[in-house]
Amino acid sequence: MSLAAACCVVSTLCFGPLIGWDYAGSVAAVTAGYALYYGIIHRVLQRTEPTSELTSRLTWLNVGLESSVYGIMFLLDVRFSSAELALTNPILIIATAAIVISAIRSDPRLPLFSAAITTAQLLLLYAVAAYPRLSPPVPLMLSPPLILVRGMYLLLTGWLAQLIAKQYRSMAEEALRAIRQQELLGRYFLHERLGVGGMAEVFRATYSPEGGIERTVAVKRILPAYAEDPQFIALFRREAELGSLLQHPNIVQMLDVGRLENTHFIAMEYVDGLSLRQLLDGHGPLPPHAVAFLGAELAAALDYVHRRTSRDGVPLNLVHRDINPPNILLSRIGDVKLSDFGIARAINHASVTRLGHVRGKADYMAPEQLMGEPLDGRVDLFALGLTLHEALTGRRVLVGPEETSRASIQATIEGLPPPSVLRPELPPELDAVVMSLLRLRPEDRPPRGSEVEERLRALPAPVAPHPHGQAALAHAIRDVLARRTGALRTPSSRGGVSSAPSEAPSTRDVTPRIRPGRGT
Repeated sequence: MSLAAACCVVSTLCFGPLIGWDYAGSVAAVTAGYALYYGIIHRVLQRTEPTSELTSRLTWLNVGLESSVYGIMFLLDVRFSSAELALTNPILIIATAAIVISAIRSDPRLPLFSAAITTAQLLLLYAVAAYPRLSPPVPLMLSPPLILVRGMYLLLTGWLAQLIAKQYRSMAEEALRAIRQQELLGRYFLHERLGVGGMAEVFRATYSPEGGIERTVAVKRILPAYAEDPQFIALFRREAELGSLLQHPNIVQMLDVGRLENTHFIAMEYVDGLSLRQLLDGHGPLPPHAVAFLGAELAAALDYVHRRTSRDGVPLNLVHRDINPPNILLSRIGDVKLSDFGIARAINHASVTRLGHVRGKADYMAPEQLMGEPLDGRVDLFALGLTLHEALTGRRVLVGPEETSRASIQATIEGLPPPSVLRPELPPELDAVVMSLLRLRPEDRPPRGSEVEERLRALPAPVAPHPHGQAALAHAIRDVLARRTGALRTPSSRGGVSSAPSEAPSTRDVTPRIRPGRGT
């Protein structure tokens, strides 16, 4: 700083023969005075710990002193040259620049403050020092009305600079808030949003413990509109609590649950893959041995859920109640995961709901669930049957009937043809497994998921789930992913970039993409 001030003083004195030594010496003295002031302030701040109040006061003082440069140079021009030079000197442009630069200071009011000081100096010095010295007739550009207009322009510049400063400050604060929201409890950093439903949204995130190993996870967060809803918060936390009890290779693993400011979140496994809904929408009916593998994996998961006990060995009698393609997640290598236990309930704690007030997706509900009757694990097996039937045929069995009377449900199910009607190559053994899950009376269905799993794994070649079922499922998944990636890179007919098809968002929740992993 001292070197810069010395250079300014020396360069000013070099103009002495041109502008006069008195004028050059005065400008050099002003420059040296400002340099001395800022040098002292710099040393003081280096030796002490400035408070926020002191910093604020110094900022206002500095802006005031910087704005007063215009008035000082105006007086020097009048004293050593003429009033005309003082009013036409380019120093006014520098003063305007100082007004704009003050916008980057800590307080957005500073630009208007600087403009007010500069305008006051202009009008006061014009009236006291310049106007009496102007030779008549006074040029139009130096007349009082035009000088007043100059002052108005200076104030307008300060006002606009203040508005811009406030806008950029608001944008910066919003960006900072977004970054802070991404750092959930200092451990999770959110990336792109994977999906959003009626009450929650899911992000791909990085788990970054201090000094630990990073891991990609999915973070499910309550939407702001429901962040203060006690009923939904309880439902959200119940999903996390149930998920923490379920450790199975075919069930999404819950990793963490927490709260950040006014919202709650769940951290879970993440996969770069597809949901079964996305796979069926992009591929259509699946190979029979891939469906057999899918069904066996899901049946194993449901059997585990239905048989799960508490840490004290007491049966929990859990029912998922929302088995459907969006809640079945598939990895690139064909791993199958069951997700979204948000409405799962223990049978002995689940209240009987009225018709039209049941939880779950109506297209995949058993008759007793649609009618609000008492439930057990066989409602999940019925939903599994609907899912496998759709995976084989590419058609939904139930399409949200408006009249959910027992007669209408019975007519739909009793008139349902086996999958082989649409795909004659399917063997009767596979038909029998799927249709056994779709019987109207719960007592006529298989009692346990383990029985369904055994029957599927016992299917004869070429529809047996092993050894090629998982590979066929993985091939279909990669095929859809490849086509979706190609669609993202291909210009659409409307001139933009076409995006991959996405699932219709649930009115209740959102399905995260899950990373394949093996539970313990």
